[in-house]
Amino acid sequence: MIDVWDFSNIRPYNDEEIPGAIQRLIGEPLMYEMMAWVYPNLGKEDIEEMLNEIQTVDDFQEQFAAPAFKVIAQMTTSGLTFSHMDRLQKDTSYVFLSNHRDIILDSALLNVSLLEKGLKTTQIAIGDNLLQNQLIYEIVRINKNFIVHRNLNPKEMLTYSKQLSNYIRKTVVEDNTSIWIAHKEGRSKDGDDRTANGLLKMLSMSGEGSIDDRLKEIRIVPTVVSYEYDPCDIIKANELLTRRQTGTYSKKPGEDFKSMIQGVVGHKGGVNIAVGSDLRDEYFAMEKVANKNDKIKILATMIDRQMHSLYKLWPSNYIAYDWLHGTKEYRDKYTTIQRLNFRNYIRGRVLMSMVATKKLDLSKEGYTKQLREILLTMYANPVANMREVVD
Repeated sequence: MIDVWDFSNIRPYNDEEIPGAIQRLIGEPLMYEMMAWVYPNLGKEDIEEMLNEIQTVDDFQEQFAAPAFKVIAQMTTSGLTFSHMDRLQKDTSYVFLSNHRDIILDSALLNVSLLEKGLKTTQIAIGDNLLQNQLIYEIVRINKNFIVHRNLNPKEMLTYSKQLSNYIRKTVVEDNTSIWIAHKEGRSKDGDDRTANGLLKMLSMSGEGSIDDRLKEIRIVPTVVSYEYDPCDIIKANELLTRRQTGTYSKKPGEDFKSMIQGVVGHKGGVNIAVGSDLRDEYFAMEKVANKNDKIKILATMIDRQMHSLYKLWPSNYIAYDWLHGTKEYRDKYTTIQRLNFRNYIRGRVLMSMVATKKLDLSKEGYTKQLREILLTMYANPVANMREVVD
């Protein structure tokens, strides 16, 4: 039996555990390969010296993680912007309920912004399916990640959900530390951001009083990350096309790690992170409904509406929408050069993927058209969702 109040198997490392974890990192050869990409001018001894200076979690984030992610942002984006960060209060903890595009960067870039504004960084939910080697395991636990168990049977799911709910509430309410968690399991593959009712139910499992009271206490803030280009778009598109043609998709060993690396090093264009407002109106709407499941559905729908309105739409989104639907409705949102560049980008992604037809054992009939349609839908869906909010 799992003790739902024992968090030792999911929590991040504390300060006392950092020196030991750092020494394990120093002993990982893959660590130096990874750092060579971020800091090509530093040798092994320089990296060891940098790591040996780290004694606490805050040291790791301020001296190591944040500078590295700033370098990554400079190298792989054409600009990183933040919206409505002034809504956050310095001494208040939140549950940043976020849409999810990239395994590592969605939460990491939010934490960079929080550090720059003098706010405390969040703890980050990460699925245990991503902890595929010792290096990743050590880094995420040093960097304030807590573990979410995946692929559970129904009985295990209930127990681990209670444990997770208790941990999140304790972290936010008692420890006054914020949490970042994706609003549904896994990254969005098709660009259509929808909050999972089950996640909200999990968050409401702990605490006292009504569901409304329990959710109010943890201060949920809708959070949205918007990438102009998704570096993993072709990986996601191939998965969706495989599911369409075969009805199923089985990840190959190391596939999540490959996506993790591609998401970090791939070009993203512009990136924006926006935080929403408190859910006062959403909770007011919930209170009018008696049925618990209906309450959750209403809250999820209203969170989605806020997320869709917060999403920063890039020229790539508008071009994809017009191209997919054969219209010129958003012609004023992009230039001719931007349109030509995006069309060439999509054609390049499709051509690059043609090699995968043999590996994935997919039918070649209509392959190019289907893959292009999936890619365009991925980029067009944020526009379609914005239209729903406006209507």
